[in-house]
Amino acid sequence: MIMIETLSGLLRVGLVLAMCTAAAGQVTSGNRGPSDYGAAHRLPTSLPPEIWAWGPGRDLSDAYKKSLDAIADYSNFGLLSTAMRSPDHEVTFPETHDYLKRVVEYAHSRGLRVALDLDVRLAQGTFLKKYPEAQQWMLRIRSFPLAGDRAVRAEIASAALRDHMGQHQLLNGRLMRVYRAGTGKRDLPTALQELKDGFRILEQSKDRVAIEVPQGGRQGGQELIVVAAFEYRTPDVFSPELLRFQRDIYEQYRDVPLDGSMKDEWGFPPVYNQGAKEGDFWYSKAFAAEYAKAGGGDFVRDCVLMTLGMGGPYEQRIAAVNRYMRLILIQNARIERAFHDDVKEVFGPQAFLVVHATWGYVPIGDAFKNGYDWWWAPRDYGQTDEHWPLPVRTSLAKKMGGPVWYNQFYHRDVVPYRREIWRNASAGGRVNFLPYPRELWRDRPLMRAESRIRLLNFISQSPIDCPVAVVFGHAAALNWVGPHFGDLGVDFAEELWNLGVRADVIPSTEIESGALKITDDGLVSYGVQKYRALVFLNPEYEPDSTFDFLRRVARSKTMEFVRGQRRLTFDAKPRAAEATIPGASVDPTPSRVAQYLTNWHSPTASEPSLQFPADLARLTDGTCILARGTKDPSGDPIEETFYCGNTKVTAKATGVLGIKLSVKGELESLAASDLGMVEAGKFRLELPEPTDLALWRDQSGEWRGVVQGETKLPEALLQVTKNWTRLVNAQPPK
Repeated sequence: MIMIETLSGLLRVGLVLAMCTAAAGQVTSGNRGPSDYGAAHRLPTSLPPEIWAWGPGRDLSDAYKKSLDAIADYSNFGLLSTAMRSPDHEVTFPETHDYLKRVVEYAHSRGLRVALDLDVRLAQGTFLKKYPEAQQWMLRIRSFPLAGDRAVRAEIASAALRDHMGQHQLLNGRLMRVYRAGTGKRDLPTALQELKDGFRILEQSKDRVAIEVPQGGRQGGQELIVVAAFEYRTPDVFSPELLRFQRDIYEQYRDVPLDGSMKDEWGFPPVYNQGAKEGDFWYSKAFAAEYAKAGGGDFVRDCVLMTLGMGGPYEQRIAAVNRYMRLILIQNARIERAFHDDVKEVFGPQAFLVVHATWGYVPIGDAFKNGYDWWWAPRDYGQTDEHWPLPVRTSLAKKMGGPVWYNQFYHRDVVPYRREIWRNASAGGRVNFLPYPRELWRDRPLMRAESRIRLLNFISQSPIDCPVAVVFGHAAALNWVGPHFGDLGVDFAEELWNLGVRADVIPSTEIESGALKITDDGLVSYGVQKYRALVFLNPEYEPDSTFDFLRRVARSKTMEFVRGQRRLTFDAKPRAAEATIPGASVDPTPSRVAQYLTNWHSPTASEPSLQFPADLARLTDGTCILARGTKDPSGDPIEETFYCGNTKVTAKATGVLGIKLSVKGELESLAASDLGMVEAGKFRLELPEPTDLALWRDQSGEWRGVVQGETKLPEALLQVTKNWTRLVNAQPPK
């Protein structure tokens, strides 16, 4: 049993855990082994964890112990998002399993928890051996002019695909189709004729496909359309074997005491060009079969139509793109949900799911990789990465639940980490540290900032309050033929943030899922978030059910704004009449929406001249938070007077201050770093020395608290309660 030093004697861990569980609101981590892996410098497992991305060595030696020892001894981090990405050591190999089991058991012995990457992409060779006919293909469609009667050589090279999972090895290449395109009649689509002969195949290999049309082979055509297919050593996303194979990996690791698992940037292999817009389509027999079931025609011919507009009318092209992209969204979301359900079943309901479904090559790359399925990819807490827009991060926090969101961040320099940690904290988020400077925990200003911010975890029970929902038409954002490709409403939402009004970005498919709804109080809600206003952008191609919902919103207590045409259905059929939404305001601008929401969170106070701090954040449960570190990376001074709800608050602290008050102005919780004084309603606390602390009432109504560091407990705190626990800070060696 791990004992934690307290200031009123020594409490057993069981009491400490019960105390912290009351503060956490939601238990989402730690399912195997000891009930708490924590030490005096780590947060209890019941709180949102401090996450460190870490990978063991690739030589299967015991070298990992030195790295784990350093993290355990010199940092506060308690949960490791762990991946071993080595083609020589696939996760399905028995020796890899045994090695990773030793790694996890040793991490537990050092008080660290592990969420391990068991993705099917880490077993590509095993999958190929077991299912050689279930690999991922890419169609490449290219057009070549037929000039005069000269011979024409048409060559398509394969594309090298590489990402964080490594190189996706090319296996094969073959010619799929050859078409001759001629000029169609006026106002009719270009005629497209498939050629069965009249050309010579020069090469079919993993590197290229090449054909030649001999001299005189034009025969009235103006363009030659060649469709090549290239096979990659990675599982076909539509393979019916994939989910079974994925589940088998989890079963193989059932004997490993994992605390969770990872699925990182799932989807098709990455594309860094314009994807299908340039003629590169994901393909497999299974995908083509699903396309046909969804109402599509010949898959290859429809791909020519989608990319070049040949062989069918404009409306047919629109419908084909909608169908193709919708299948990408649905299938990837299905795999993400299976990941969630299988991990929870195999490793226990408290198994922690990391990391993010977002990739980062927006809008093009993510569209073709997973169809913007981020909201449909269940995680424990909302999770993103790199420089993802804040309105997406906060939206995912509402969808996934939990009081915070995480952004996995990496950079080769420490300074961007210092900026990111404060940017996240001020918007209700935390950093999942992916350390490029390997000993990032040695940076004292950064680690001091982290230790300040984690105090908020003790009192944060709800996500940041964003009064506006910016809902984007999901189909319109995925359709590269239409005018709104890649428009996720982020620009609109970020402009609202710049105007001081926080907003969440939500796809219209969340209406279909039932997650975005009107609750009994008459307000549109998403998770625990209640919206004062809803802005719907680009409703083209939306189903009738979307407009039914928008009409109900217009009659609700949530103000509604709608921008964009709605002339075509998802199947590109003309609507009998443009979908009308009586009561909705049309063609809004961010400034107009912000004007409507002026003073939306202002108190009915007697001091209208008192200005709110521009960076004051409110959580959905009314908790008020300040997080500042723009000048001093370890934390800026806070000396403010402001209203939290209807209660006036005056405080002096450094870096962070969080406070929650009842409707009557009574203190419910408090967290602050280097707190000097705080006055709120009838509560006043003044300390002789600045102190890191968190204070809250447990389920029985008793005050509980944590002080951080070696500061002697002031008498003023003992007058509040005797129930204090000390949380220390790990210190790296000098």
